Amino acid sequence: ALFPRMVRDLAHERGKDILLQLEGGDIEVDRQILELSKDPLIHLLRNAVDHGIEAPDQRIASGKSSRGIIRLRADQRGNHLVIEVADDGRGIDPEAVRQAALKRGLIGAHEAAALDEEATLNLIFHAGLSTARQVSTISGRGVGLDVARANLEQMRGLVRIANQPGQGVVFSLLL
Repeated sequence: ALFPRMVRDLAHERGKDILLQLEGGDIEVDRQILELSKDPLIHLLRNAVDHGIEAPDQRIASGKSSRGIIRLRADQRGNHLVIEVADDGRGIDPEAVRQAALKRGLIGAHEAAALDEEATLNLIFHAGLSTARQVSTISGRGVGLDVARANLEQMRGLVRIANQPGQGVVFSLLL
């Protein structure tokens, strides 16, 4: 009940129409894994609402439905739990991430030019990095994804990003 209410309230606060789809809720998960994965999921869902899903008028202008969709899916693959947070929003702009990292001094110009897309996208997990144009109570403080990654590493988990600029992004947590 936490995630649907949180997404609904944040969407309302940001003037967005968002449907949260939950899949795989019947999978049994160890209580410790559930507790440690709660914060990363909160951060990923907040980012999807704030950064990922566009305002209804922007969505319509780019040929999408006014309602954005965020999907939270849990799946058992072998002895791994895979949790995906996917949205059909704007995706991640690798150039914006690169420029934000340069501005914060996380990387130098030579390093920035040499980064492939995967390495560039992984910069979003650095503390203090934000591509938000305006700081809100939801995101743009550069706090969040670094905490999410730290929690995952504590569980010996991984996070992968599948990015489609203009069409959305999928964060896969492998636990």
